[in-house]
Formats: sequence, structure tokens, C-alpha cells
Amino acid sequence: MKNPRKSSGNIMRKYYQLFLVIVCFVSIITLLIYRHEYYRLRYVLEVLNFFGKPGLSEIEFCGPGFNATMLSEILRNSSMEVRETPPLFQEIDENFYSYSSFLRSYHKYEKLSQENAHNIDTIVIGKANVQPNFRCNIWLENSLKPRSGRFNFKIISESDKAFHLYIFQCSLTKNLGKPKGVSFYVNDYNINPINAPINRVIQVNTKRKTREKTNIRFVNNIEPAMCVIPNQVPIVSRDAFIEFLVYHHMMGVNFFTIYDSMISEDIIRRLNLLPPDITQWSIQFFPLNYPFVFAKSYNMVRSAIELDCLFRHFRYDKEDADKASHAVVLSWDEFLVPRIHNNLKALLDDFDPTRKVRSINVKPLLFCLNQYDDDNAEIGYPDIMKKTHYFKLPQRLTSAYVRNLDSMTTFNDIFKLNLTIKDIPLEILGVHKYTECRDPKVYLSGGVGYNETQMQGFQHKFEGAMLKFGQSLVSNKIYRLYTSGQIWEKVSSENVRDML
Repeated sequence: MKNPRKSSGNIMRKYYQLFLVIVCFVSIITLLIYRHEYYRLRYVLEVLNFFGKPGLSEIEFCGPGFNATMLSEILRNSSMEVRETPPLFQEIDENFYSYSSFLRSYHKYEKLSQENAHNIDTIVIGKANVQPNFRCNIWLENSLKPRSGRFNFKIISESDKAFHLYIFQCSLTKNLGKPKGVSFYVNDYNINPINAPINRVIQVNTKRKTREKTNIRFVNNIEPAMCVIPNQVPIVSRDAFIEFLVYHHMMGVNFFTIYDSMISEDIIRRLNLLPPDITQWSIQFFPLNYPFVFAKSYNMVRSAIELDCLFRHFRYDKEDADKASHAVVLSWDEFLVPRIHNNLKALLDDFDPTRKVRSINVKPLLFCLNQYDDDNAEIGYPDIMKKTHYFKLPQRLTSAYVRNLDSMTTFNDIFKLNLTIKDIPLEILGVHKYTECRDPKVYLSGGVGYNETQMQGFQHKFEGAMLKFGQSLVSNKIYRLYTSGQIWEKVSSENVRDML
């Protein structure tokens, strides 16, 4: 009589254990689903918080019709300082991604000729081993139906084995109205072109009026603009962010266009607290949504951003006051450091007085942040002032190019950046790259670079050009507002001038 009870008890115990396993399994699945939905909701909330209140319905924001054109409207209504259509990577197909589009034939609407009335250039990154074969549509104002355009393309850069930088061109031979968008789709009549993502076009000038020639040289005629991209590891500290802006502002740069999604809205809001008569700079923020492995396609993304930067600055006529005469693309860890001059305006005026050099090649120098501090550097100086030896390591460095917009009279000149190129000697100007040096072949989870003993074993040379700007940087009003710690603690209702 006892054995059946034991057998029955064992069976019940096994069912009970099976029930617990099933409950546990279902709980884990439910938890994973909850976690997934939580992160999706968190991501949407972060986007809403990052871009501000969009004023669009949930369906419009998250639905299938959401594209870069809608995001443009969101950004325009946000608290960010975005005053133009932002460039955004959008998938044309699995091999090509469009970035930004520029309408260059629409100069004065009432004087358009019927032949080649509209020409839209779109920056595209695509795989090098695939031939582009697309059709295009041009969307017009006050029209719900697009017009079929003529598609063409040209390769701008072949520096990357995996990717090429293209310009996709879409043109209309008749003046049917003012274009507001362009879309590309696979050359297949079975595919509905209405579903293709739309790039909002940005109007640019077809020609720029040149300055009147004079024997008198004015340094103030030079207005350098700087377009900033993320580092190869796309994280920048708040200290490095402020140091970069303040230092280059000291060098005479007043126009900054920042392509970076890692800059928080809090930093942007704090920057807006600074009185404009103290900063006297113009800063434009654009998000950067790269659809590739960033480190592997870094140079190609940088080339695309440079092209976007030049397109945007070319659109301004030289008769407009205070528009850029030169443009350069740098990452947050790169600094243009003059050897003789105290600012870039005087340097460029001396190096190219006739303004005929299209591109100036500035050679890079690598300064490792994990080297010893210089004994002559003052206490309280930032790290960029304390590292005075540049190293020759096997890692490849990219030159910086100062592009002369004054030498470009037509829009097509942007595609001829190497027409006249001149190297500037390191004795005059260099681009200092400040980063922690590490062995790229060895992965360390802690992110630790070479130790100080290893650093001494590498070939290096003293370069103290940055030291001469140390006192000017730490005494700068903007920098003092930041390092005092008060501007990041004070609220917008308080007077920032009290901190000077």
C-alpha cells in the first residue's frame, strides 16, 4: 500500500516541477518582450526629448510614412538650434544610402530657362562593387504627384575599397514648378516609386559673385568656417567639447556646423545661456545617423560631411555680410595650431594673399594623451596644453584640408577641389590630433593604451606650439564661465554675466 503512494507522490512532484519550468520559461519570455518594448518606448522618448516637441501625431511620428522630411519638420520645431534641413542617411536600397540634396539650378524662379530648368545633386554613399541603376522623381510645391526626372551619377571619391562617394543627379528639362524634394528608386517597373524615401532639397546659388580686386589686403575679408564630426570612437567629453570650440573661436572661427548625435540637448541649452555679445559665434547642430560600422567607413562618412559642408556654405553669395570664405572639416580631437601667427585669418592672408589656392593641405601630428605632462605647462591647463611631444606610430592619420570658397565661382568648382592644392609647411601650421595611443591589434576591455614606459620607446619629437595659447585659453571669458562650474549649475533665469 505504501509503494503506490510513493509512486503517485513522485509523479505529482514531477508535474509540479514541470509546471514551475513552464512558468519560469513563460516569465522569461514575457520579461524579454517587456524589456524589448521598454527600450523601444525609451528610445522614442529619448528622441522626443532630444528633438523637442514635434507637434505631430503618434501615427505620423512612428508610422510607415515617417522619413527625413518629417524629421526635418520635427527639428525645425524643436529646442535645438537647427535652422536648416538636416542631412540624414536614408536607404535607397541595401547598397546605397542618400545623405542630403541640393537644388542648384533654381537661382531665380522667374528667370528660369526651359532647358535644364532644375538640377538636384544628392550626396550618396554606396558599395564600390555595385553599379548604380536607379530612376528618380522630383516633388514640386503645391503638387501631390511627383514628376519623373532624368537620372545620372558621378563618382566623387574612390579612396575606400568598400564604399564610394557618389553624386546622384536628378534633372528636369522643363520648368514645371519649384522642386521641394527628390526620391530615388530601383529601376524596376514592378516597384512603386511612391514608397521611396524623399530628400528635401536645399536651395543653393549657381554662382558666387567674386570680390572686387584691390591692392589693399584686408585680414577681415577672411571668414573661416568649421564643420565638426565625431571622433572615430564617437564619444566626446564635455571638457573636450568646450576646449575645441573656445580654442578655435580664439583662432578666428565664428561659424561652426556640428554633425554629431552624441551632443546632449543640455549642453546645447547651456551654450545658449552665454550672452551672444560674448561668444559672437554661430553654431549649427545636425544629427548624424550613419548606417554603417562607423570605424570602418569613417573616411567615407567624413568625405560626405565635407561635401555637405561645402554645399551649404557655397549657397551664400559673397555680397552677404560675414559669410564663410574658407571651410575645414575636423573631428573633436583635432586642433589647427599656428606656429608663427596668432589666428587663422592672418595666417591664411599671408599664405595665400591672392586667394587662388583651392585646397590647403595641413599635415597631421599625433599627440598621445597617455604621454608624460610637460614640466613647463602651467597647473590648471587642459591636457592639450600639457602634451608637447608628437609620436610616429603605425596608425594612419588623415590630413585636414582648408577649402577656399573664394576660388569657387560656380557650383561645379566644388567637384574640383584638387584643381590647385598646396601643402602648408609644419613650420607655419599643423593639425594636432590628441588621443590616447594604444595597440590596434590588442583588445583590452578596459580601454587602456600604452603605458608611459612603452611610450618612451616610440619615436617622438617636441612640439610646443600649443603652449603659447595656454594662457589665452584659460583666461578666455567663455572658458572661465565653463571651468568655474557655475554655468552648468545655474538655471536659465539667472544672469550669466554675474559669473564673469
